[in-house]
Amino acid sequence: MGNVTSLTRSGLKDFFVQRITALIIMAYALFIIVLLFCVGHKNTDAYSVWSITFDCMWVKVFTVLAFISLIAHAWIGMWTIFTDYVKCAWMRGVLQVAAITGYLACFIWLIFILFQAQ
Repeated sequence: MGNVTSLTRSGLKDFFVQRITALIIMAYALFIIVLLFCVGHKNTDAYSVWSITFDCMWVKVFTVLAFISLIAHAWIGMWTIFTDYVKCAWMRGVLQVAAITGYLACFIWLIFILFQAQ
């Protein structure tokens, strides 16, 4: 029986998931950097530009996709660290539950911020 807390239960699949999520995170980071440079060189109100940008549904979806990718990427890394370096099973379980709780709380917060009524 495989480890229940592993993302894909396969090292090779985890490897590919990390590479794909890294590409999504990189694309989102480039999008934000370009947006920052565009907003920084104009004589406009930066908040209004950010507000208009994040009112677009495709930006919200891209943000959620990037955040899910970040969570998956981080979970694979943390799972690897926990299983390699934390030998005490109950401590590893506590750390994994803490990480999952933190990821879930941040995701709920992101959804609240992106889709709140204005």
